[in-house]
Amino acid sequence: MRALVEVSPTPEQLIIVSRNKPGIEVIRGAAGSGKTTTALLRLRALIGTFVSRKRRMEKNEPVRILVLTYNRTLRGYIRALARQQVSESDEIDLQISTFAKWAMENMGKPKIVSAGSAKAKIAELGRTISLASEFLEQEVDYILGRFEHNKLADYLGAQRVGRGTTPRVDRTLREAILADVVEPYQEWKRQNGRADWNDLAATMAARKVCEPYDIIITDETQDFSANEIRAIRNHLAEIHSLTFILDSAQRIYVRGFTWREAGITVRPENTHRLQRNYRNTIEIAEFAANIIEGITVDDDGTMPDFSRCDRHGPKPIVMRGRFSDQLNFVKEYISDRVNLNSESVAILHPLGGGWFDYTRTAFRQAGFPFVEIARKSDWPEGEENIAFSTIASAKGLEFDHVIMLGLNAEVLPHGLEEGDDRLTRLRRLIAMGIGRARKSVVIGYKLSEEPMLVKYMKPSTFELMNL
Repeated sequence: MRALVEVSPTPEQLIIVSRNKPGIEVIRGAAGSGKTTTALLRLRALIGTFVSRKRRMEKNEPVRILVLTYNRTLRGYIRALARQQVSESDEIDLQISTFAKWAMENMGKPKIVSAGSAKAKIAELGRTISLASEFLEQEVDYILGRFEHNKLADYLGAQRVGRGTTPRVDRTLREAILADVVEPYQEWKRQNGRADWNDLAATMAARKVCEPYDIIITDETQDFSANEIRAIRNHLAEIHSLTFILDSAQRIYVRGFTWREAGITVRPENTHRLQRNYRNTIEIAEFAANIIEGITVDDDGTMPDFSRCDRHGPKPIVMRGRFSDQLNFVKEYISDRVNLNSESVAILHPLGGGWFDYTRTAFRQAGFPFVEIARKSDWPEGEENIAFSTIASAKGLEFDHVIMLGLNAEVLPHGLEEGDDRLTRLRRLIAMGIGRARKSVVIGYKLSEEPMLVKYMKPSTFELMNL
């Protein structure tokens, strides 16, 4: 599977890469602005600086480096790219991991409560809470990810950053959530000798569990929790470099916090914003921008701006028709318009798994070789240039062509009000998936199951095809 080729830094990137002083740096930028590439170029420069420093001080230990990504797929991708930028040496100890894997390895691999068991327990405890079970589950995750576990009462008076305005969660309801759900849920885990991922982050934020790192870089930081940021900060060497790469406009998980509460000082002199979009065509960026138009973005977010793109291309295609007709169109599209020897194709879906079964069979019959990359720790090195993935697992990745079939109402949250965080995250998710594409985008849905997402697609920005 083709990954990014080695590139030379742009003028924008050179300014950031040349800053090799210890301390914290925050790199912001929209999809396609080269944030991950900048991080790896910066990593190479930082390694040189820290290795030279250890040599001058005649220290024999290697420079300890940690690169953290949000999911396993991105970890595998960055590992493949890092091989292009960083040479192996006894003078460096480079780890590339997800936060979850890093935490598990350094916490002695504790027993983790299954997602299904946690979901069922929270639903059971929340039977008297006037919130939908899915929303309540996300609220509990938000609370345990944002607040230090000995200060959970801070939730009662805090602004619910990143959680939308609908449904309204007032102080009385918050008190009930803490007393009737969160505290009993925490006790249930303790009694059963289990922990969840938020517990690991909170523990590592409170105590050191491994040797400190000289250099830490976190990619897609907008989807890390506050406690994960605190844990990262707690494992830095006295002289260190910490780089956060993020775009809150692409936040797709239940997260939200301020830098200050996570213990991070962000000032104008240590923040950078990459403005140009090197990935998308003007047409792709405009299509994505309209889907998230009107969504409030904080200082850490950068909205897609098609005026910052340098290339034109075909308008994205939106198909309406039966799934079998969508699939037939896509097979013909790939055969006629894609060079699979040199171009990559992503087949994305919100849920993945069994939802890909029909497509897998059709691609095998058509002779299209493909790989599955969702939740895989290693980037595939074979000749296949078609990848199947959930949209979420495609975060941070890049493909020439992005295809999303079967975006029907049944697989997407629907019936949501404006201001509902679930709707906001859905719009961000789809826009993020579109933003993975360099050359073309194809989206399909069944007319009788039209998703509410369609109302955010501006007709002038795409070519509509009725199949």
